[in-house]
Amino acid sequence: MSPEEEERLMKIVVENNEKIIKLQKYMGELQIILQKKKIEEGARSREEEEEEMNKWVKECRRRNEKEKEEKEEQRRVDEE
Repeated sequence: MSPEEEERLMKIVVENNEKIIKLQKYMGELQIILQKKKIEEGARSREEEEEEMNKWVKECRRRNEKEKEEKEEQRRVDEE
């Protein structure tokens, strides 16, 4: 192999290595973005679950209050 061919091939190898390094860096950045999105989605899911649980608790309390009032009303009626 001539020195010119060797130099040309080395230049190609160096260029390819630079491309590989840039792509690896880009892939790393994409992985970070994906991890952040997963964390955000997880946080949203927890918030949504918490909101749903709070709604359920409020509904149960409201229902219990209503039942309590109905029982009180029934007790008053029974006493009369």
